[in-house]
Amino acid sequence: MREEKRLSDRETSTVRLVAEGHTNKEIGRILNIPLKTVVIHRAAAMRKLHLSSLAGLVRYAVRNSLIEP
Repeated sequence: MREEKRLSDRETSTVRLVAEGHTNKEIGRILNIPLKTVVIHRAAAMRKLHLSSLAGLVRYAVRNSLIEP
């Protein structure tokens, strides 16, 4: 099973937008969700993927073709 299957659709969208360089506030506007929800989705994705840094999250997004390198 690929790693992204473990993430919800909203967590995957959040990871993609983080990796594209958007701020939490921008992500909230793009996805039409509150800032706190963005933070929760990002934290849940990082926990599920056993990552401890945003750099790791970006690396995950690139390696799993969520964004173009």
